[in-house]
Amino acid sequence: MPQDRSPEVRRLLEALDDQASGHTLLLIDPHGTIVWANRGAERILGCDKGSLIGRPSSALFVPDDVALGIPDHELAVARSQGSAEDERWTQRPDGSTFWATGLTYALTDEEGELIGYGKLFRNRTDWKEQQETLRNQLADLEARDTRKNHVISTLAHELRNPLAPLTNATHLLRGGAAVDYPIQLIERQVGMLRRLVDGLLEATRASAGKVRLERERLVLQEVIRHATESVHTLIDQRGQQFDILMPPGPIELVGDCVRLQQVFGNLLHNAARYTPPGGRIWLQVTAEGEEAVVRVEDNGIGIEPETLAHIFDLFAQVHVADTGEGGVGIGLAVVKELVMLHGGTVQATSDGIGRGSTFTVRLPREAVA
Repeated sequence: MPQDRSPEVRRLLEALDDQASGHTLLLIDPHGTIVWANRGAERILGCDKGSLIGRPSSALFVPDDVALGIPDHELAVARSQGSAEDERWTQRPDGSTFWATGLTYALTDEEGELIGYGKLFRNRTDWKEQQETLRNQLADLEARDTRKNHVISTLAHELRNPLAPLTNATHLLRGGAAVDYPIQLIERQVGMLRRLVDGLLEATRASAGKVRLERERLVLQEVIRHATESVHTLIDQRGQQFDILMPPGPIELVGDCVRLQQVFGNLLHNAARYTPPGGRIWLQVTAEGEEAVVRVEDNGIGIEPETLAHIFDLFAQVHVADTGEGGVGIGLAVVKELVMLHGGTVQATSDGIGRGSTFTVRLPREAVA
């Protein structure tokens, strides 16, 4: 007679039940009803294991999967193939969910008749979150790569534009024409190239944290007046109305005068560029608590919602086919970096295409350590 080892086996099963807390093990009858659960089920499902007895195993599936018939399908696969692998969102009795991975086994007797199922799974929400993070990072990299390729194409176009006028100017000089017009043409195109290259260098230096601020106490209204000087010609050429609203009392802050002029000059230049001829631009300066606030608003072409999310990224671009406007996507990236160096924030809002846009800069009125 072989020795009866039932007490030893029972003790091992009790030890397994007590110590395998990282996994849920369920025994399910042929009709899909839970008849036993281990202690790990209590930790993972957040309930007393006794409360699981008598519940349908389908209660562990989220409603969408139940509607699709996934619970019955899983048991059918286990019956036909011996086991069914499972990776899906699982629902606790309190309604919360987690990502579970595991197996469901079909259990048979000596004659091969089905006597029930064994379901083993563990909580791998951490793995699912890491997977989603990696997927999002990959999508972001792909989007950045797409934008990079578009920018390279745009940049090549921008750099090529001056070549034809420069070539024409050299032909005029060789042909013995008066030198004034060719020289003006050359100077204008070289100036454009210089601004483009300077913008690229400025953007890369700012994003790398290599810009140093020359801080001094400033009156914001004076900074704004100097900044508007650089854009008045463009606004006049486009026949746009430009309104400036500033309080009479000085708003003082500590910052780099040149860099702040650059910030507001860039925002005004964008407003003029993306507002049709005859449009309107507003610049409003206010003091709100401990912040100096500057808003640049226009009734121009507006910004699409999906573009707003990355409008301040380097090489991000606003383009509306009907206007032909577009750029390399440098100015706003520089604005964001310079404002952040001053301890401030910048935000863009727009109600959509054709609805204009507003850029709001907030700067602390005290010195930034």
